[in-house]
Amino acid sequence: MKQYTPLILATLLIGMLSACKQSSPNDAANSTLDTAATDTRAFLELDLDRNGLYDDSERLALLEVFQSEVPELNDIITQKSMPVIQASSNYQEDFSANKLAPNAATPAPFTTFDLNGDGKVSIEEQSFERPPLSLLLPKRIIEMDSKIPWSPNIFPEWITTAYLQEDVAIGQAPPYIARGIIQLEAAQPNPNLQPNKVEQGKGVEFEANTGDFLKTEGRRDARWDYRWCLFTFRIDAATGAGEDTVMVDINSGRHGGMSSPKIWYNKSSGLNIQYSGTLQTGPDLRIMNTKDVFTDGSSWNVVVCGIRYGQMFATVNGIPLTTETPQLPRYSTREIERRKSYIGNRTNDNAAWAYDALIFGLTEPSEAMVRKMTGWAAHRLNFEQKLPDDHPYQAERPFLDAEDFPDRYNHDDVKWNEWGNKTKSKAITRVNAGGDRYVPEGFQRTFYDDFRARRVSDSTASEGDLWMGVGFNIAVGADARLIKPEEEPNAYPHDAVNQKQNVSLVPQGKRWRGSAMYSVNDMGYGYSWKGPKIFRIRCMFPDVPQKDLPSGLFPAFWSYGIENTQWMSSNRIEIDWFEFDGANGAWLNGLSTHYHYPYYRGEGNIFAKNTNSHNRFKAYGGPLDEKKSKIPGGIFMWDGQYHTWELVVEEEMTYINVTIADEDGNEKWVEVGRIPTAATYLEEVDLQINYAMKSKKGKGEPKTAERQDYFVDWVEVLQKTEQVEAIPAPFSARPEITLQADNTVTCDAKVEGVTDLRYYWYADGYPLTYGASNSYTLSKEDIGKSIRCQVKAVGALDKPEAWSNRLN
Repeated sequence: MKQYTPLILATLLIGMLSACKQSSPNDAANSTLDTAATDTRAFLELDLDRNGLYDDSERLALLEVFQSEVPELNDIITQKSMPVIQASSNYQEDFSANKLAPNAATPAPFTTFDLNGDGKVSIEEQSFERPPLSLLLPKRIIEMDSKIPWSPNIFPEWITTAYLQEDVAIGQAPPYIARGIIQLEAAQPNPNLQPNKVEQGKGVEFEANTGDFLKTEGRRDARWDYRWCLFTFRIDAATGAGEDTVMVDINSGRHGGMSSPKIWYNKSSGLNIQYSGTLQTGPDLRIMNTKDVFTDGSSWNVVVCGIRYGQMFATVNGIPLTTETPQLPRYSTREIERRKSYIGNRTNDNAAWAYDALIFGLTEPSEAMVRKMTGWAAHRLNFEQKLPDDHPYQAERPFLDAEDFPDRYNHDDVKWNEWGNKTKSKAITRVNAGGDRYVPEGFQRTFYDDFRARRVSDSTASEGDLWMGVGFNIAVGADARLIKPEEEPNAYPHDAVNQKQNVSLVPQGKRWRGSAMYSVNDMGYGYSWKGPKIFRIRCMFPDVPQKDLPSGLFPAFWSYGIENTQWMSSNRIEIDWFEFDGANGAWLNGLSTHYHYPYYRGEGNIFAKNTNSHNRFKAYGGPLDEKKSKIPGGIFMWDGQYHTWELVVEEEMTYINVTIADEDGNEKWVEVGRIPTAATYLEEVDLQINYAMKSKKGKGEPKTAERQDYFVDWVEVLQKTEQVEAIPAPFSARPEITLQADNTVTCDAKVEGVTDLRYYWYADGYPLTYGASNSYTLSKEDIGKSIRCQVKAVGALDKPEAWSNRLN
């Protein structure tokens, strides 16, 4: 039997009594969309004040449960001594306003999360010098004997910014600091425009016809940091002189990415929710509205909304909405320059309204998680009976479950360095250098672009469906600022006759501009691959002797991990499959492998650890001359010849192979090197091709105004056959495509319980397009080719994929 503290035993007994009290003969009829049968386990009554949040005292009890259920958690906690943290009463309920104050004179090992011994655990204490708790806990925690009440702050690193009525004192609302990773202040210096809080539980109130509002700093990175929004409010539609009452307006403005989200009530159309992406011609405006909202001034409503893999989603009181006009199939937008955000209407004709919670969070929640957020808000405000009859949380509040444990990379720096040391052993990396390549088996093509068309688009716009430029990290151009595909001078020339795509360095006056193509857009949507895989690229550099080669040239073929694009608190995975260096045209940086600081490094972020880059390693670093590489004749990159580079990532070993000309002038494969597969190689990654320049004060730049070209013939990706043929949940069978008389192919996804799907269409592996439509009309060039559809269930946990049958 597990050993629980008296506090936990007390809460367990309360929970058991509550569970018995709530049970009824009709419980079986209330089986949820998220579980196959009613869960009869008693729950731990850890949320003693029933406000849906874990304050510091409740958090201590919660963490004691986790420590009792997961003994290895204690090993992580006690693996090194930590400084004692000075106690302070100057903190908010569970997001401390003060900074931790280590007392270096009294270091001591700790065995609990309560570092200052005050009988409470703040968010800082929970997170101090540890990875986020959601990464420390094993998924088996959801199988424990008792259920744990869910809250958005059970794993607080998920919350970006949260404005809650608990943090506002009774009376006129003074400036107050939001909770979360980004703790922005909401303020109204004009007393005449300040909202009021009349009593606890009634929310922060904005009187009719006053123009009350709170102002806060806009968030430049809102497109990444504010992936979802939860908003609970009440409104009296019978008041107000005007038609519209704006309640939320993030990064207020009229252009793409601004006023996203914007939430307002209109007396004719009802509740409106807006997100705005970017098009080359202007904003990509997406609006959902509903009249099915409570407007009596006393009844609460809950909105959960956001962008999920290129499509806007929103539910109001548990009912999903749709846009006024069909959404474009894809979505992206630019970073926002300095803007302001508002809670409240800035004109004095508003209806009377109030908010309880306005929460913005990281990642893109599954459909089940959206239901959970709605259920949490409804139970917090005691209006769960107003949810639809088939809503899974009408009868019972949500609990910690599998949806809280998405598949994420959990870095082990000890193993990382143990692996990295193997890259220094030539007995491993060079065991077959220059020899016949290892021939991979059991793979099949899943992606192939022979650049029959120019398909490079702006990575911040909604149109692109294949290659995106310049990508979300503009620093990869080094000393050559990256230029977008549609800008001049053209750094992405396409040879339509020979079907070649260039990425180039181009002069612009006295400066140089670089180029970069990503297989995903700035939001992380597009083409990416997880697990064992083979990346191949056939490319060429012009014939330039070393004496004439600018030393600053730095072309590459590489990948970023996808997780960081949707979890901005995650460190970044980088794998440079190859990098070439103009300082020595034979030099190869092969499999240069990095684990970087998180992209978000804002002040006050207590969750992102290891902000410095970890040790980096590479399988091959040096010239590919015959002496070092053992490749017959060696390779000089700028030789005017096409070479096919192959990166084979298997579960145990990763290989670098390349083609060279044999004595008869025919191409043959040789091995460059190999290395045991790093854990990061098996994570989901994109593909990137870029031309950068590394120069200091002009040194290393081309001396003439001639462009520097990186010619790409084709790119190919292969994956393991068993992975391609797998049918993961929630797929009930392999997706099935059929051909109609008008040459339209339609895909039956064979998915149960999930509605948000993306369809990727291929002809002989060539990516035709992708989006939310389950049909595609074949061109005459596609007819007769092997057509296949890859379905991504983006509304499910971890976005599982399944491939359809082949249509030949």
